[in-house]
Amino acid sequence: MSTRDEQVQAELAAVAAELNVQRATLRLQSPYSVFPIAYEHCTPGTQSIRDTPRLDMSRQPVVLKMQAGASQVVENDCAIATDDAAYHEMREMFGGMQAQIVTANRDADGAIVGLLSVHDLVASRTWTDAETARARTAADRLHELTR
Repeated sequence: MSTRDEQVQAELAAVAAELNVQRATLRLQSPYSVFPIAYEHCTPGTQSIRDTPRLDMSRQPVVLKMQAGASQVVENDCAIATDDAAYHEMREMFGGMQAQIVTANRDADGAIVGLLSVHDLVASRTWTDAETARARTAADRLHELTR
């Protein structure tokens, strides 16, 4: 593993620990897939979603919000975040995701180049301003590391 990869993994582990979540992923722009997971940190016993089959991210509500200009999507209770059937299929594939923060990084033209996701698989929760700010800081750090 390269030093850069180690730094990315360390930042994912740090944000997961600080936010008390079971999974943190970094999805990066790719010509072959819609934001595939390039890096992932999972706490012990948490299922990896890195190679989740048959999931079309291009139709997921969070990705659509990001593509429409959102810089961060905060979901306190994923069970009621949307009634989109594909979203709820994804939630189950992702281990019953209960709450999440997804934070985008963009290039100079405004195109999304990376998405940091933190997933609480244990319970819904009300994310604090400090927690959403920490996710933003982590996303910015990850963007610097992967440029």
